[in-house]
Parts: sequence; C-alpha cells; structure tokens
Amino acid sequence: MQLTAGFAPDRQALVGGPLRGWQHHAHEDALARLGPAHAAELPNGLEVLVTTVGLEATRSLLGDERLSKDAAGLVGAMQQQLAAKGRPTDLSRIIGPSMLNTDPPHHRKLRALVSQAFTPRRIELLRPAVEKTANDLVAALPRDADLVEALAFPLPLTVICDLLGVPEEDRAQLNRWTAAMMTERPELVVPASDAMFGYLAGLIEYKRDQPDEALLSALTQARVDGEGLSPEELLTTAILLVVAGHETTGALIGNTVAALLALPGAWQALTPDTVAAVVEEAARWDPPTRVTPHYRVTADVEVPGGVLPEGALVMINLGTAGRDPLTHGPTATRFDPTRVPVTGNAALGHASFGHGIHYCLGHHLARIEVRAAITALRARHPDLSLTADAAELVRDDKVVPNTFASIPVRLEP
Repeated sequence: MQLTAGFAPDRQALVGGPLRGWQHHAHEDALARLGPAHAAELPNGLEVLVTTVGLEATRSLLGDERLSKDAAGLVGAMQQQLAAKGRPTDLSRIIGPSMLNTDPPHHRKLRALVSQAFTPRRIELLRPAVEKTANDLVAALPRDADLVEALAFPLPLTVICDLLGVPEEDRAQLNRWTAAMMTERPELVVPASDAMFGYLAGLIEYKRDQPDEALLSALTQARVDGEGLSPEELLTTAILLVVAGHETTGALIGNTVAALLALPGAWQALTPDTVAAVVEEAARWDPPTRVTPHYRVTADVEVPGGVLPEGALVMINLGTAGRDPLTHGPTATRFDPTRVPVTGNAALGHASFGHGIHYCLGHHLARIEVRAAITALRARHPDLSLTADAAELVRDDKVVPNTFASIPVRLEP
C-alpha cells in the first residue's frame, strides 16, 4: 500500500495482543501525534489505513460520502487484495447488504425498516424489563465473580435476543459465534459467520410460518415505499442486530466498571444521579469500539497532515477522537468521573456511537442497558473491588470491539 506524505507507517497501528489494561490508549495517542493515519495489517492479511485524528476530523470522516460502506465494493476490494497476497478470500457474512454496509440512497430504506423498532418511545417501553434483568443478574453474582461473563455480556445478549425473538437455549451459541467473528482471523471468522448465517436463515423461515410479536417477524413483513428487505438483506440485518446488539454494549459495561474500580474512591462516590454522565465519560475515554469496521475510499480525502488515497481500505480509530485535547483540554487522556463536559453535553464529547448516517441505531437502548447494569451493581455492592491489578486486565483478541476478556471482582471485602 502506498502512503502519501505525512503518514507514519506503523504495522502495529491496531496494536498486537495480548493487550492489558489501557496500553492501547498510549499507543493510539502517540500515533495521533505522529500523523493522521497509519498502515496496519489485519490478522486475515488485509492491509488498511487506521486514522488517528481528533474529534472534529473524525466526525468529518464519518460523514464523508467518499468513504463508502457499499458491501459489493468492500467485498470486491478485500477479495482482490487478499487474492493478490495469496490469502483465502472467504469473508465474514456480516460484510453484506445490511444498513451498516450500504450507501445512500439505498441505506435510507434499510435504516427506515429497522428503525421502526428502535424509536425512543418503543425503547423506553423496554426499560423496566432491562432493569429487571440487570437486577436479577446482579443478585445472582457469586462472591468472587467475572463481571464480563456474569453481567456485561449476558445483559445485552438477553435484551437483544428477547427483542429479536431468539429462543433462550440458542443464545449462548450466538455469543460464541460473535466472539469468533470479531477476531478477524479467517479460520475462526468464516466458520462462525457461516454457522450464524445458517442458524438465522432457519429461524427467519420459522418466523415466517409461525410469526410472533418479536422483531425478526416484524422485519419479514416490514415495508418502506412498498418495498421490503430482500432475503440477503434480511439475513445480514439479522446478523448485524445480533452482533452489534450485544457486543459493544457488553464492552461499555465492562469498560465503565473497570475504569471506576481502577480509580480509588470512584466506585464509592458513584450515585444514581451521576451514572449517566460517568457512562459518557467512559465511552469517551475507553470507547466500546476501538476502530470502525472498514470503509473504502472512492476518491482522495484530505485529512490534517495527509491524504487518504482512493482505493484504500480505512478503519477510523474512535479513541483518539474521544481523548482529543483540543476538545477536552490537558486532562483529555484521564478518566475523570467528575468531568464537566466542555460541550455542555457529555454525549457530544465523543464519537463512540458513530456520526452521520451510520450513527448507532441502538444507542438509546445501549445507554439504558449500561446505566441499568451499573446502577444495579452499585446499589447492591457498594464495596465492589477488583481482585487483579487493573493494569494487567487482559483485553480480548478482537479488532473492532474494545473488550476485556474478564474482570475479576469480589463483591464484599
């Protein structure tokens, strides 16, 4: 890949594992000081440019139509690059024509169909069930627990599967497939995504014959301007909702709790009135998504200090956007649960839920879930503590999500 002037080549722009604690922050922030984008090779062999720019520039990129999400173009570019390197060209099924991988104007139809289930009013109706699930999971925690395994991922997985209408006995398998798909390792990604594709295809056919009140049934019948989802659009949308509906939310629950427990006195100082602001601070400082999924550059895009060349595959780092000193001042790289947002609205101080037409459709539900989990945990266990060195907590072997592999805690002294 040819880099234009101003780029600092760095094959570790995504940081190799195993990562611990918040090592990646220092690396990403150092790259941001070196230049706006850096070469990296993914585990499957794809070469990408990872941007490391501030909040304003990140939002500009996320809204730039020259960064395409068109599935056909992405698949073609990826397979061409992999074939040229002699690598397998099989890709994850999630890189298909869902609203995540579609450009305007077709994107509008897909998002409109799915957004019917994610209106603020409908999501608010889910709040009591979310809070009950959070309280039940917290009540069931053993004295020594792994919060990732026992709370952070079970809560959003339960919520999204209830919303979609996935049978309870199948949910743990969906979580395992999702985790494998996030590694970008073809030997894990392809079998897992094929298996999830096959499972959801069968479930959708069942819902056609035996419709219920859940979202998958609704999507088989939904219409915008007289058009519904094609079979491939329906399947890739279902995969997207399963994966995005719990992976990043689980990450934000874990990242928020770990940040609080690592800062002396922060957990004890947390109150129901401050939970919402603290969640936004955690999303800013340690976002649940380290980098966005791939974009394809369709025409040269200028960024401060360089140009993203036409034809490049790009992933946008969201951590450097949130820790931008131009937005948050000299303490931008610190987690501060008492931070008063410069913007007046903490949610405007980061791009951790995206920006523009691909802004996370489920952001409101995710925030409800994270706040519910932390509120329930703090109310029942005010003396919660880590049983491992925070700086040594191991991160998962994933590229896009920013998750801890485990967060070992003790509920009482």
